[in-house]
Amino acid sequence: MEPTRKLDPPRTGDSPSPGAPKSREPERIFGESGREIQQWEITLGKVIFYLTVVTALWFFYWLNGIQCPC
Repeated sequence: MEPTRKLDPPRTGDSPSPGAPKSREPERIFGESGREIQQWEITLGKVIFYLTVVTALWFFYWLNGIQCPC
């Protein structure tokens, strides 16, 4: 039977201390292809998403008002 493997101690250099000042640089976001995604692309995507959701909700609300005359 093998002895239990001990976990490596956490490295302190990986994360900043709680009192460290935050950097003012905007966070860079990369897509799956490795290309940097610009902030305006994220905003445009959110606008399109929310307009789609609102349109779908309106459509189903309108569709619910149409009743079968049978």
